[in-house]
Amino acid sequence: MSKLGLKIFVVFIIISLAGLILTSLFINYRFDFYFENYIRNIRKNRVENLKNLLEESYGELQSWSEAQDIVGNFASLNDFRVVLRDNQGEVIALSTQNMFGRMNRSSMGRMMDHMNNFPPINTQNYDSLDLKNDGNKIGEILWQRSRLEEIFSNTEDLFMRQINRAIFIAALITALLVIGATYFISKYLTSSINKMNKVVKEVANGNLDHEIKIKGNDEVAELGTSFNQMVRKLKYLEKIRRESASDLAHELRTPLSNIKNYMEAVEDGVINWNHQTADEINEELNRLIKLVDRLNELNEAEAKLLNVKKEYLNLKVTIQKIIKNFNVKSHKKNIRFNLEFKSDETLYADQGTIQQIINNIISNAVKYSYEDTKINIEIDENKNNKVIKISNRGPTINKEDLPYLFERFYQADKSRSQQSEGIGIGLAITRNLVEANGGSIEVKSSNEITTFIINIPKEKNNF
Repeated sequence: MSKLGLKIFVVFIIISLAGLILTSLFINYRFDFYFENYIRNIRKNRVENLKNLLEESYGELQSWSEAQDIVGNFASLNDFRVVLRDNQGEVIALSTQNMFGRMNRSSMGRMMDHMNNFPPINTQNYDSLDLKNDGNKIGEILWQRSRLEEIFSNTEDLFMRQINRAIFIAALITALLVIGATYFISKYLTSSINKMNKVVKEVANGNLDHEIKIKGNDEVAELGTSFNQMVRKLKYLEKIRRESASDLAHELRTPLSNIKNYMEAVEDGVINWNHQTADEINEELNRLIKLVDRLNELNEAEAKLLNVKKEYLNLKVTIQKIIKNFNVKSHKKNIRFNLEFKSDETLYADQGTIQQIINNIISNAVKYSYEDTKINIEIDENKNNKVIKISNRGPTINKEDLPYLFERFYQADKSRSQQSEGIGIGLAITRNLVEANGGSIEVKSSNEITTFIINIPKEKNNF
């Protein structure tokens, strides 16, 4: 068993056994209490019957002449010690420790002769009941269990011992069942975690070809599913990283190789140094500079995560300025812009980052839109955010590419990316800038309609 399984096992056992012990003690205590009350009530009811007999006898005879017979018969049948006293505290009848069963006349006579010499009664050892006639007290009964019953009549104690034994056996069986169930449950729970731990170690060592196989629909199975999704995404991102590194190396190598070829050709006299050669070399250098600038933009966008300066800005004015900058490119493809506001024009955000975000999205929209189409820009809002939607008609982005579109160096459909000179940095920059303003960005693409949805908090206290 694993360390975690052992901890779970021990905790379950401690809690279960503690609960069983407390429950057993409580049941045993309460059962003793209720059973003792039950026996006591039975005795009290019997003495009540004796009380009624004595009161009826006194009511009929107006004397205690039958009292001794009644007390003696009761004591012999119920094995009680009983003392009958009048209002002055004098003993009228009794059953002593040495007298049980029916008493003959001589015994009664001897007892009555000694009645005046009867030792004082310690009433603390007796229970008492008052005897009444016509509402007036005529005496009292003192009663207790006999010594003989305490010595020889152990039925009650035997019954209680059997009950306690049954409680103990039940608790023991329950404890064993709990221990067994806890062992298998803890082993089941930790076996899944152990499998996950092994796979996690493999993934940590760089082996992304492992996945967790856990059956069920509980939280552990959900964790395994989430982990598998994470591994698949890591594997895909690792593939993207390798391809992106290769693409970046290619983007750098091409202009550098061209420049080197031009220089070698000039040195070898293959071509002459003139304005055309200088312009061609300068063009390759500009490609390098542009590439480095894009990389620098990415670093700056990441730095802005901690350095945004928010203010209230007019979103309509900002978007109109950006659209104007794309007039030339849009006219070449006969692309029209449709700007629609469904909310107010005010936005609380960083002016520079918002301009760059919208500029990047519109740039992509113009670049990938079909000719004679329209780019829709819709401004709306919900409870917490200002929502900017930018849609265009062009090649559909594959569903598999959508989750990774904002990763750096990632380019979706290669046939789509061939239309541009980008290296997959623009959308990564855009996402960082959106997050710097406390917002989020997502993209949807179907039926040749691609829509970027930008959410920016609209109030100060939302960020």
